Amino acid sequence: LGRAPPSVSVQETGGRNITLVGRRLCWSDALLYCRDFHWDLLSLRDPEEHERIDELVARAPFPLTSHLWVGLRRSILGSSWFWMSGDPMDFSQWDEGSHHSSPCGGVSSVEGSTWRQRSCEEHLNFVCFTGQTEGVKKLHYYSSTRENQIRCT
Repeated sequence: LGRAPPSVSVQETGGRNITLVGRRLCWSDALLYCRDFHWDLLSLRDPEEHERIDELVARAPFPLTSHLWVGLRRSILGSSWFWMSGDPMDFSQWDEGSHHSSPCGGVSSVEGSTWRQRSCEEHLNFVCFTGQTEGVKKLHYYSSTRENQIRCT
């Protein structure tokens, strides 16, 4: 249990390090894992960052879920999406079949990194990044069970 999960990383030109984690967790556990061991769940700011995801998926030395958690979250009262890292939502790549019934979003690992809402309870692989964006403050995520680490069923 003390061993680190398998992972694969790539360094971006902007200085961020992106890591695809082999562990499968629900969205909230993935967020807390990334915040404990990296900086945050990944925010995708432009098409070039999508290429990094495709590169990581191609190099993954472990089997992947069909979607990967990233820091996409929908506001509880409304339909607007945002990045938990605090990065601006200047770019999007939603799958046309995504209906936004869940507040958690991921990227496809099989369909060119399109975004799709997923049930927050799904256990998926996820992508973290290290190296915060200058002047951006990540959003607080409150967990009533943080002391015991959230365990989604």
